[in-house]
Parts: sequence; C-alpha cells; structure tokens
Amino acid sequence: MKKMNHIQLILCGLALGSMLLTSPAAYAAMPEDKAEQTEQMVTVSGVAYDAATRTPLAGVRIAAHGNSKYSVMTNESGSYTLNVPEYVTLLDLTAPGYNLVQMAVSDKAQEVFMHSERFAQDFTSKVQVTDVSQTEDFSLSTALSVDQEIGSRFGGDLRSITRSGTPAMGSAMFIGGLNSLNANAQPLIILDGVFLDQQYSRDALHEGHFNNVLSSINVNDIDKVTVMKNATALYGTKGANGVIIIDTKRSTSMATRIEANVMAGVEFMPDRPSMMNASQYRMYASELIGSTDTELSKFKFLNDDPDYYYYHMYHNETDWDDYVYREALTQNYNISVQGGDEVADYNLSLGYANAASTLDYNNFSRINLRFNTDIKLIGDLSTRFDVAYNYNTRNLRDDGVIDDFEAETILSPNFLALIKAPFLNPYRQDENGEVTSFLSPADDFAKGFGLNTSWANPVAINQYGDAKNKNRLEYSMFNISIAPRYDFNSNLYATTLFYYALSNNNQRAFVPMTGTPDFYIDGVGTSQNRASALNAKQESLFSDTKVDWTYRNKAHYLNLIGGFRYTNDHYVSALQEGHNTGNDKTPNVSGSLNFSDVSGVDETWRSFAYYANADYNYKYKYFVQGGLSMETSSRFGRDVEAGLKLAGVHWGLFPSIQTAWLLSSEDFFNREALGINSLKLSAGYDVSGNDDVAITASRTSLSATRFMNGSVGLVLNNIGNTGIQWETTHRLRVGLDLTEYNNILAFSLNFFKSYTNNLLTLKSLPEITGEGYYWSNDGSLENIGLDFGVRFKLLNRKNWKWELGANATAYKNKITALPDGDYTTTIYGANVLTSVGRAAGVFYGYETDGVYATQQEAEEAGLTLVSTTGEVTPFAAGDMKFVDHVQDGIINEKDMVVIGNPNPDVYGNLYSNLSYKRLSLNMNFNYSFGNDIYNYQRSQLESGSQFFNQTTALNRRWIAEGHHTDIPKATFGDPMGNSRFSDRWIEDGSYLRLRSVTLSYELPVNSVWLQGLTVWATANNLFTLTNYLGSDPEVWAGNSVLYQGIDRGLTAQGRSVLMGIKINL
Repeated sequence: MKKMNHIQLILCGLALGSMLLTSPAAYAAMPEDKAEQTEQMVTVSGVAYDAATRTPLAGVRIAAHGNSKYSVMTNESGSYTLNVPEYVTLLDLTAPGYNLVQMAVSDKAQEVFMHSERFAQDFTSKVQVTDVSQTEDFSLSTALSVDQEIGSRFGGDLRSITRSGTPAMGSAMFIGGLNSLNANAQPLIILDGVFLDQQYSRDALHEGHFNNVLSSINVNDIDKVTVMKNATALYGTKGANGVIIIDTKRSTSMATRIEANVMAGVEFMPDRPSMMNASQYRMYASELIGSTDTELSKFKFLNDDPDYYYYHMYHNETDWDDYVYREALTQNYNISVQGGDEVADYNLSLGYANAASTLDYNNFSRINLRFNTDIKLIGDLSTRFDVAYNYNTRNLRDDGVIDDFEAETILSPNFLALIKAPFLNPYRQDENGEVTSFLSPADDFAKGFGLNTSWANPVAINQYGDAKNKNRLEYSMFNISIAPRYDFNSNLYATTLFYYALSNNNQRAFVPMTGTPDFYIDGVGTSQNRASALNAKQESLFSDTKVDWTYRNKAHYLNLIGGFRYTNDHYVSALQEGHNTGNDKTPNVSGSLNFSDVSGVDETWRSFAYYANADYNYKYKYFVQGGLSMETSSRFGRDVEAGLKLAGVHWGLFPSIQTAWLLSSEDFFNREALGINSLKLSAGYDVSGNDDVAITASRTSLSATRFMNGSVGLVLNNIGNTGIQWETTHRLRVGLDLTEYNNILAFSLNFFKSYTNNLLTLKSLPEITGEGYYWSNDGSLENIGLDFGVRFKLLNRKNWKWELGANATAYKNKITALPDGDYTTTIYGANVLTSVGRAAGVFYGYETDGVYATQQEAEEAGLTLVSTTGEVTPFAAGDMKFVDHVQDGIINEKDMVVIGNPNPDVYGNLYSNLSYKRLSLNMNFNYSFGNDIYNYQRSQLESGSQFFNQTTALNRRWIAEGHHTDIPKATFGDPMGNSRFSDRWIEDGSYLRLRSVTLSYELPVNSVWLQGLTVWATANNLFTLTNYLGSDPEVWAGNSVLYQGIDRGLTAQGRSVLMGIKINL
C-alpha cells in the first residue's frame, strides 16, 4: 500500500482504540437501573399452558425482556402474577423442553401457550432489527461441506446451486440477487469472527474442479450458521453480497461431556443421458461419412464379416458408464469432548471423513482437529484460544465437457464414457474375440476426418493415472487464534482477536500415454503424455479490535461498539508442466521434459477498516440501529476519486441505518381481536462494498512469455487503472414479521431493492496500445425482489408434533450502465449478453422453427448462409429452420436475439417435521422455477456433426425427403451451422427436489455414563421433478455470475442412503 504501510495503519487503529478507552469511568458512572428511585409499577398476570395438552404448566419463568431481575415462576396451576415497571412492554417466557415465547405486557390476564422445542423457534433472545436467519444442530447432518446444509436449510434466504456431484465440491451461493458481474458476487464467510478468503479464482489443474475452502470445516464442529441479508455496512468492502456467519462449538458446561457420531452410506449412480447402442451408432457414423467428400472406401468398423480380422474389435456392445461409474461408499466419524472448571472451558473434536465419488477415481478424504478454549486469566481478564487443523485429499480426473475441441484433448472419463463408440471395448481382444486384461489404445476408426478425432480410453486414463504423484490434490490448513478480553465492568469490555492461518494446496495432474491419443499443442508440437504440478501457499493474518459498551436506564437501552480490523494475505504459487516423460511410470515433472513450462504467482494484499455501531431501543418497542465503517485496501488505485482521502490513502465510507417497531406492544393494538401474538415492522438502508478487484487492475505489469518454445521475453500483460476502486452496493429493505393464533402460524415478508454502482467492467483501450481492455468502474446494476417465509404447526398433541414450512425469494436484476455499450462473452459455445436494461447473464443466440422436411419447403423459405469469402449456400431439406429476424434472406449474427434467462423467477424450500414420541421424520424440498439452462453437453451429444456417440434423440434425425422431425440431418462438420448456439439447446431448468428425508429415533436410555443414544437414516435426492433433459438441473459452470445456467456435464448428484448413530456420554 503506497504512502502508508500496514504498520502505520495499525498505529492509527491503536490510537482510535485508545480514544475509545479513555472514558470507561465516565461510562461506568452512568446509572443502570436506579433501585433507589421510586418506579411506577404495573401488575401482569395470566396462566401458562402446554400447547399440546392444553393443561396448566408449572415452572415457567416469566421475566421482563432485557431485565431479568423482574421475574416469577408459574405455580402448580400455571398461574403467575408479576409486578414490573411501567416502561416494561415485553415479557420472556421460558421453560425446559419448550421454545421461548415473547409476549406483550397487558393490563388483562393473559393465556399463553408454550410449544415444544421440537418445533422451530418463533422468537430469539434478542429482538432482531435486521433481516437475519439462523440455524443450528448439525449432529445428524450427512453433508461433507457446510454449504450443502446452508443451501438445504436456507433455501429461501439465499440461492444455492450445487456445483457438481463430486463429494464436497461445494455450492455457488447468492443473497438478494446478483450484485456484481465480474467481481465475486458470493457472500462473505465469517468463521468464528474471522473473514475467510474463499480462493474462488485460484488455479486448478483438472477441468471441472473447484476450490472449496468450506470443505475444510467439519460440519459436526459447527454450532450455528447465521445468514445476514442486510445491515452489512460494518463489513465495509466485503459486505456487498451479504454475510454468512459460522460459529463452531464451544463448551457449554463444566461437566465433561462426550459426543460420538458415526455415519456410513452409499450413493447410487446419477441419471445419465440415453445413448445410442452399437448398431444405432454404426448407422449414424456411416451416415456421417456419407456426408463428406472423403475418398476412403473401406472402414474397419463397417465390415460385418465375422471372419474379418478386426471384426471382434468393432463388434461389441459396451456401456462405457459401467466402467467409469459405480455405487460409492461414504463414511464419517467424529468425536468431541467438552468440559472445564473455574479456570477454563474447552471443546476438543476429532473427525475423519472418506467419501468415494460415483464417478470412479474421484475420492475425497478429510482429517479434522479442532480445540476451542475459553480461559479466565486474572481478575476480569479472559481469553479465547482456538487451534484447528485439517488435511484434505482428493483423487482427481478431468470432469465435464471441454470448451474448445480443436485446441484441447478430451480427458474427462465422465464425458468420454458418453461419446465413445459403443461397438468398442475398453480391453483388447484376442483373435477368438476373448477379452484380455490389456487395455485398448485410443480409438482410430475416425482418423482422417480432421484434428482430434481419436478419443482416449477412459479406463486407461483412470488406471494409468492412479498414483499419489499423478492425479491428486492435497489441501491443508492450520489456523490459530487468540482473543483476549478485559471486562471493565458489567457494561463495558474491550477485546482483540488475533488470527493466523497457513494453507497449502498441492496438486498433481498426469495424462498417460497408454490408451490416449497423441495430442497437438498449438504452435509447439505433438505430445504423448503430460505431467503437471502446482504448489501453492497462502498465509493470512487477521485482527479485530473493538470496545463494547452497554447502557440501560429504565426504558432506554443503548449498545455502542467501535473498533478496527486489519487483514493481510500473501499467496504464492508455482506451476510446472512438461511433456513426453518416456513412460507412464515416470510422472514427475522436471526441466528435462519436452515443452516444459514454469509459471507462478506472488501476491500480497492488505486492507484496514474502522467501524462503529450504535444499537438503541426505547421500551423494547422502538428500535434504531446505526453503523458506519471506513475501509481502505491495497487493491485500490492511488487516484481513487470516491470516498475519503485520509493519511495518504483512499477510504470507502459505508453507512447503515436500520429501524424496527414492535407494533404488537402498543396499547392500541388489539391482539385478541386480530388473533396476532406478535407483529414487528422493520425498514433499513445500508451501503456496503466489494473489494474483489484483481491485484493487477491498478498496476501496469509485464509477464514472461516463451517464443518458439525457446527464447524467453517480456510482454505487456496489463494496463493498470490508477483510479480503480471498490464496487458500492446500496440496499433498501422493508419487512414485517408476525405470529398468530397462539404462535401456531409464523409469517415474514420482506421487500428489497439494491443498486450497485462503480461496477467493475472491462473498458476498451485505443488500438495503438496493443491491449484490448482494462478494468474500470463504469457500470451499474440493480436488483429488486421479495422474500417470504411461513411456518405452521399443523399438529400439536402430547405425542404427535407436525410442522410445515415454506420459504421463497423472487428477484429481478437489471444492468443499468456499461462503459462501451452492450457486449457478448463466449462461454462454452454460448453467447452471454451483457446489455443495459437486461438481466445479467442472459443467453443471446438464434431462434429456430423446426426442420425443413422437403427441399421445396427450404427453397420457398429462400434462406442462405454467406461465408466470409462471399460464397452463398442455401439451406436445404434436413437443415434447421432459423428465424430471419431482419428479413434479409441471410442467417447471420444480425438475427441473434435473447433466447434465455438463467435467473429464476422464484426459488426457495419446503419442509415438514413430523414426530411421534421419540421418533422423528423430517423432509426438506428445494425448488427453483423460471430459470433457463444452456445444455452445453447435449449440444455435443445431439449435434449430429461429429463422431461422438449421440443420444437416442438422434434416432429421429431427418433421413429423407418428406421426413417431419425436430432433429436435423447428420452432416459431418456442420457446414450449415445446424448445431450453432440457438434456442435448440436452451431448456427450462425449473425443478422441485426432495433434498433429504431423515428418520431418527432417540432411544430411552438413562444411565450414569450414557446420556443419550440416537439412531437415524437419511435419504438424499430421492426424486427431482423437472422437464430438464440433462442429468441434473442444478448447474453452474464456474464461480462468475456469467457462468450461471450453463451445463457443462459435470458429475451429477445421485441418490444416496446413509445411516448413523449419535452417542452422548
């Protein structure tokens, strides 16, 4: 950071902290509740009942909200009488085994019904001013990564899309629409008070693999997860996309407690496209050959003579999925011990997970160790001390469909199993047709028809690529944190969190020469095999210092927080690659290999922030929360115009104001007549930022390059923009929360609108620079939407409990400004349009209107294709009918229109929780409606233009004059562009999925050493209702917003059944 280094920033922060700490005596001198003063009292009375049995409930504690010294217990008849000051407007009712109930004070005797803790909580201990959702208890979770649980439980609070069915590959998550185009649009993750760098943009050696930092967290270690949809201004330039707060377990008792969890289960093969059998494919391939002008007259696979030498090689009936897919076993073991004494409390946990993938050779394993402690040091000085370590490993192979078939070689066993000719066999056969143990080489039946028409044996890729030094990922993270805290008195404390983390990411990738074709390296030569190694390390420092003061005086409550935050991250990586190792037993990378290449990254970035927050309420009826943060970062340019310039650097300013009104506590509010127990109205406005700016965006840089595989030189890599800054998101939210009919029904509704300016976009440079674009802040977009939630206690009896719930969010986003007008981005063959006035990520292509059944029909349409040389070719019978929007008789880019929108109209979840005594049955559904998907995989499997095996849909392709069908004729090379990007490949991605069903039983145990025993079984993804033709409607091709709704054929999620046991000692 120029002009001001991080040491100076820390000193500035310490100065602010000193200022905040200068007046604790003055604060302490302020009265809390002056007992000596005479207070006007009112008497409240009523009866508490068990809501299930309708019988009076003894032992219920009734207390003034926020001042528990005014409290009483119900007697044997459930009655209570309590004198409270006249300013008390809200009561808390608690009892063991029952949920918290909050009730407005009334001058009339009130009946209150207590609901079992088996139901979801209707109230929180603190009245929420902001839009916050929370979940806890993950002891029966089958998830290997917490984002799976977040997506399942918060289905209406955030949009979650599982990236792939490979274990713990993670999810893409978005809150309140899309607030960025080119920067990260996913929420900030905070783990035990520490901001996690998600490493979304880090390199991966294998196609279809995503870095998922959350997979390093053991789900069984998590205490609760909180989703913040607004009021994120305190998080400065990291809060624009919402915040997810994850808190791990801490000791809750000095008594020693042991919990053990064991889980095991199986996942079944996911749905796959229906592919042609051997005879169908043979006919298709021969038809494809007939469409060419080849002079070859003999093809081995077309010879049906049983005595022919190659007959057995080309006359098999192979389902390649049988060789690359399997039923996959998952096992997970966890044990935790917690306890303590007067000096320290601790929670120690150890976990091991091992999950095989249904796609073979893609296993995941993890070891976790976590030790959380709370220590009382001297007097009022205490500290939190946490240590955690995890070690993840994966076997990996490429997954999904590649982007460029001419520049790349297909190495994904998943995709190869679909496109390989079914008349081939993965194993060689002898002269009698008997299958041997030797693997078949890459196929050659289509050689002579262009580059890369020979495809690898996926079984060979798996077997010859299997070793720790071949295709493997090892990821480890060690972190340690200490948070000393000093309590000046019961109202004032100061604390500082210091955190250090070290993560290592080591990857190996190897392409064997056995069973794979030689592949061409553009501009270099031909390679027989390839070895790659990536070694990366990231060190993270984080500190958060704050002072917290609380003041209570009768009807007034005030909480003030002030502090400063500092982050420092250093990332370094080295990537090595070489070709032609000599054989498949020597996969290590060295400088002696052909076409060797070395590259790397060495980046450091820092940020510093001050923040303050004031939380005030009057009578716990009227609430106001105000916040302000200011943050600077080394990612910003030195000539930023926005914000505030202070101490030689530029700071972004982020204010927030949130209000709430507990209307049901008003004297004029007739709760009995309306049947409403609680009604809260809220409104808020906040500003937050997004600092996901490329490290080099503000700096002009050079990079090394190799010429002719020899000399090394420097080239201009980037032209910096010294004015580059953070994106700024303004968010307005208005909502209501109510409970009705003795808290049987709970309902919430929120309206939100956000506007992002200073949007990071690419701006064109003058041609004289030799560079195409540079980063700028010249764009803007907006989101508008509604979210709602409803819970209903359908059945509440002594033994039977049944609760139903639903959540939903609907949003629309729109781009409102761009620096150079509209543009398209090509991603996996799709044209993704970025256009003012349209939603982010819409698909832009050609519209179709069927297939020409006859030559006369094609001639009457009169449409043509004009090549770059001016050659005119008319469309003929069997070609696609493309819509000529400009009506000039030529089908070209002028006829392209918006053909799909990947943003959903509405998404959310449905759930049902049913229990009978100790037996529980919980069901959870997720849904998304109105979103479109570009089925890129299907565009390759139904193109009818190459020697890939095709889906059975191609059996109805156009064959002859007068044939009415929706599939065009098979033509090698697709000279008329029948398979171009069009609405032919755009599908409705709406779905309703039964995400999970869990049946659990708590055994009636009661002994000195065994405190609890629960057995359970869970089925995941039992069914999905959808019209989508792909394997899985949950698709996202990358981490960027522009990659949404693109199905590149990654491993789909399969059905799974798991069983487990939880033991409490």
